Amino acid sequence: MDALSVTLISAVTSGAISLTLAWVSGRQQRRDSERVQRETRTMAYLNPLRWHTAEVHHRLSLYATSVDRDGCYPPAQVLADPREMEGKGADWFAGKGVVLGSSVWMTACLFAQMTRTRHDLPFLRLAGNDDTRLPGLLQKVHAAFAACEIYYATQSSIGTDALLEPEGRLRSYREFCDLLAEPDRRVWADPVTWFLIAVAHGERRPALQRALDALSELSAFLDDSLAGGASLRARHGAEIHRPRGGSPVTGAGTGAGAGAGGDLGAAAGAGSGPDAGVGRGRVPSLSPHPIPVPGPDPSPDPVLRPIPAPGPNSGPDPVPRPTPDPGPRPGPEPSAGPGAGQGPDPGP
Repeated sequence: MDALSVTLISAVTSGAISLTLAWVSGRQQRRDSERVQRETRTMAYLNPLRWHTAEVHHRLSLYATSVDRDGCYPPAQVLADPREMEGKGADWFAGKGVVLGSSVWMTACLFAQMTRTRHDLPFLRLAGNDDTRLPGLLQKVHAAFAACEIYYATQSSIGTDALLEPEGRLRSYREFCDLLAEPDRRVWADPVTWFLIAVAHGERRPALQRALDALSELSAFLDDSLAGGASLRARHGAEIHRPRGGSPVTGAGTGAGAGAGGDLGAAAGAGSGPDAGVGRGRVPSLSPHPIPVPGPDPSPDPVLRPIPAPGPNSGPDPVPRPTPDPGPRPGPEPSAGPGAGQGPDPGP
């Protein structure tokens, strides 16, 4: 084989290899780009849905635990009819009505995330059978709230009102309260308000438990799909692991009032049942429900109690105190003789 043939074969081989490598590299880049876009879309929908599911589950479980313990939930007993919200000012929504108002807002945000996810589900790619399980679990949550007389079509409308167009973001609590103060807009959220008022007075307990069970199942699925931790446990653990006697909002200790955790601690009013007289410093305790709930504040640790200052008639100090060092004490004069060089010079 002459040199020309070798050169031609080498050139053809080199070109074929280059084209093959370029095709493989381009295909891999396209796959990586599609995978990143798919993961971004999935995270943009499922992560917010996971967060709001945990928030609503935690809030409703506070209602359930208080009703099981005391027969009612006093922080949310601020209205007898949703129409009483008309004309309420910002001070009411940020103070006395914050528990009830924020509960309605959180539920509306959950409906908004569920509606967005259901509408865009065909564009989401989930692993294994998740693409069929997710619609079923969403429908289960819808059905649970429909049993609370918050019907399916109403849930979608409430969720739409929670979205702020054209930004597409969720309304803040303050922005949502502006809607609740308007009769024509508030009426769509009235079914949620009616349900929460009834639960706060000890009614509709089976329907509430059905909603809690459906939310718990959806949360567990989302945790597995996103390879994350237990979001419900983390949410409730955030209410437990805090300094003793301190509020997660203000750090205040005990006092008059009822409520615990998040904006629940800001609710004013006297408590009832075994927790009466315990205010925003209440530390949650474990309960038979899947959610840790507020319980009475334990007595302070005696080791951490302040030490009273001694008075003229006070007895012996109960706590040993260090005695200040009086300094060097005078000793016997050094004598002459052996070892006299150990002390000062005695002189001639």
